Amino acid sequence: MTLRGRATITEDLAEMRRWAIRIAERYMGPDLAEAYGARNAVPGELLVRLTVEKVVGHTGISD
Repeated sequence: MTLRGRATITEDLAEMRRWAIRIAERYMGPDLAEAYGARNAVPGELLVRLTVEKVVGHTGISD
């Protein structure tokens, strides 16, 4: 699958932390979400958001 669209990049730590906590909660559970969010939303990291404009699917790529 290929996704095409417009990407925005931010270094805003508050926004990064909010999304990092949200994602961590999904994969690590609510008990660890804050710790993982704080660890991943630090200077030097980026948050990339994609607004999807086109999706291209492929068939027959595996047996």
